[in-house]
Amino acid sequence: MRNIVIYITCTLLLSACAAAGGLKPTIFTAPPSYLASFPLGTVTEAEMIAKIGPPDKTIEVAGKKAFVYQLGKGYGIRTFTYTFDGGVVVDVLYNDSGPYNGSTAKAAQGK
Repeated sequence: MRNIVIYITCTLLLSACAAAGGLKPTIFTAPPSYLASFPLGTVTEAEMIAKIGPPDKTIEVAGKKAFVYQLGKGYGIRTFTYTFDGGVVVDVLYNDSGPYNGSTAKAAQGK
């Protein structure tokens, strides 16, 4: 019974943190729901840095600036790549070694 209470409490706390932060993924973030709900076309570069922190690296994707954030270590590494156009995020690419590798926010949102 105690384990169930701890599990429910942790789940509620993690849900509250996700709702409060909104943009910041964690190692426990579910890629399908995160990508499907990411507010494309509204989040600026400055907001990304303010809410998630500075990117691990900045790259160019198809001629557009992109921020790369890496989570985890070793086999459990997950990356989220946020592509900008006109100063706002226009897509998010998720990569890992699992079934959601290569998933994008545009595809998840049918755009």
